[in-house]
Amino acid sequence: MCKTRTLKILIVDDEEIVRYTLGEFLKMKGHSPDHEEDGMAGFRAIQNTAYDVAFVDIRMPGMGGIQLLRQALAIQPHLSIIVMSGHGDTETRQEALQAGAFSFLYKPFRLKEVIDVIESVSHTKAADG
Repeated sequence: MCKTRTLKILIVDDEEIVRYTLGEFLKMKGHSPDHEEDGMAGFRAIQNTAYDVAFVDIRMPGMGGIQLLRQALAIQPHLSIIVMSGHGDTETRQEALQAGAFSFLYKPFRLKEVIDVIESVSHTKAADG
């Protein structure tokens, strides 16, 4: 297995424990994570920084994850967005994927799932050039 390159990652979630835990795990894996606590702050970050990946919660105050997903892809079409939800059902998952999400993680997710999706993003970006 080839080494996954360092990715610039944004975590947008209204739960501090998710932002902190996921951010620290991604740092341990050699990536560069930023985090925001709501959709509007996440969108502003995407407007100002070129990210490789964004982990976006589906339900947040103000701008929700699907709206953020659509607006983010409009300005950064190559951004790989992983939607996360503790409330997700099959319909929500389908909506996210149809809107352009790279992947969908059900909370609580295992860190192995994060590794797998990051490796998949990294390989996709390497193949794209």
